[in-house]
Amino acid sequence: MEARGQAERSVYGGHGQLMAELAADALAERFSHLTLEVTDLDASEAWYRDVIGADLVGRGLTAEPREHSVLQMNTGQLIILVHNPSFKRATRAAVHHGFMVTYEQYLRALERLPRLGYSIGDTRQQFRARGEYSIDVQDPDGHRFQIQCYGPESSRAILPEVGVVDCGPADRYRVGDVKLFKEGNFFLVRLAEGFLAMTRWCCHMNGLVVYQREHWRFWCPYHSATYDLRGNATGGVPNLNALRLNPISFSEAGHVLVDTDRVQERACFDSSQAVPPPASLADSRS
Repeated sequence: MEARGQAERSVYGGHGQLMAELAADALAERFSHLTLEVTDLDASEAWYRDVIGADLVGRGLTAEPREHSVLQMNTGQLIILVHNPSFKRATRAAVHHGFMVTYEQYLRALERLPRLGYSIGDTRQQFRARGEYSIDVQDPDGHRFQIQCYGPESSRAILPEVGVVDCGPADRYRVGDVKLFKEGNFFLVRLAEGFLAMTRWCCHMNGLVVYQREHWRFWCPYHSATYDLRGNATGGVPNLNALRLNPISFSEAGHVLVDTDRVQERACFDSSQAVPPPASLADSRS
């Protein structure tokens, strides 16, 4: 769809993006194995088997000259543990590995890991979009793993439960004006065609978008999706719908009224979506 403004080349769309969406540009479909050095092969085998849920295949099965163990995940990829008694993990907190699981698997891990005595947490919780879940857990040698999933609310339309919001007189707004109404979590935009009330929830993973006035666009700080003033997706994340709309009406006094209890899904902007003010309110400003 041309209105989405996507480049021909696919771009990264977040941890949960399927490789099929990047197939045209992907150099590899998936990774084959993850190799980690460990100080105690027995303890590490038990951890990756009992905590992560990998199946033990055997020892000494690859060309690796050092003593090693091979485990397999249910997706077919291998975890190869190489014995190194003097191994010391780097102290860089950013170095980690991640497993993407289903929401049900995540809930089971959330209940099971503390019961097994493992400390879990999320070092970047404040940076996550709504419905994006992650916990950190460390293996016996301090290798940090993120167990991540996307919950059902990551793509669900979220209502602020504040009813109809009075945005003031329609003739107060000039073409090009953008105003945020925090209580209703929407932006009111005045276009030449009329008004749009667009929810702040990004159509990728329900992050809250912000208006970047200097770029005349909306931007999601979670995965860098961008939208133009009509709500069309313009970059950052591929194949997104336009920002959702809240219905607009006008009071007898000429005020813009936005119904936050209802949401309209749309693929892209169409001029019929813009709501023009009553003819009696039209003036030179519009």
